[in-house]
Amino acid sequence: MKKIGVIGYGNIGEAMISGMLKSKFTVPEKILVSSRNEKKIKYAIDVLKINVTRDNLSVVEFSDILIIAVKPIAMKEVLEEIKEYIKEDQIIVSVVSSVETKDIEAVIGKHKIVRSMLNTPVMVNEGMSALSIGEAVSYDEESLIVEMFQSFGQAEIVDEKYMDVITAVAGTSPAYVFMMIEAMADGGVLMGLPRRKAYKMSAQAVLGAAKMVLESEQHPGDLKDMVCSPGGSTIDGVYTLETNNFRGTIMKTIKDATRKVIRIREKL
Repeated sequence: MKKIGVIGYGNIGEAMISGMLKSKFTVPEKILVSSRNEKKIKYAIDVLKINVTRDNLSVVEFSDILIIAVKPIAMKEVLEEIKEYIKEDQIIVSVVSSVETKDIEAVIGKHKIVRSMLNTPVMVNEGMSALSIGEAVSYDEESLIVEMFQSFGQAEIVDEKYMDVITAVAGTSPAYVFMMIEAMADGGVLMGLPRRKAYKMSAQAVLGAAKMVLESEQHPGDLKDMVCSPGGSTIDGVYTLETNNFRGTIMKTIKDATRKVIRIREKL
């Protein structure tokens, strides 16, 4: 097992480490994270049983795989702090949105760099991660990193040019799905269904539908048609969604989120 370090141990770092531990990809003694968040530190020590420090350089020295999970605005400062201490054979994994590989290399030089985008469902081992693999990363190292990300969900290797739109499609979209589940449940409550049952049924319906898309490999439109009986309640609901520009609104949401990611990146 490689030693894994995380600089900027916040929600994403915690989600990744939790997923790795749940799936047995690694063990607590092979992990060291740096954080200044007292709540995160307490949970890391008391629940996850991992090692915690406030010193970023200790994490660099400890790790074979160094995960950087700080806010985009703090990325350059952190890279400047650690650049002289990065080891030649160390794999640098950035989960920092909007920061491109070339921007990392501009500070630390050529290293084994993997840029990634992932979403919060990694906390329940159902994350979606996109990986852009740097030229210096070997085939075996690439396989190891893919295995690490697959330990808490699905992982796809992509060209870095797609990262902005992937951030919108997979990174931001859980928030929209949570809103949809909440709205579905509210609709159930409106029609008399107890709230706890409404949340469970709505969430499971979304989970099951997503699983059908992934496992059947059928077009989502075909799966939708399977549910729509002539003159039935489902097609009536689909009609309501269409007359309220449901699909157009979702597409515009992804478009707007992508443009915001680009604007954030250009300001860094």
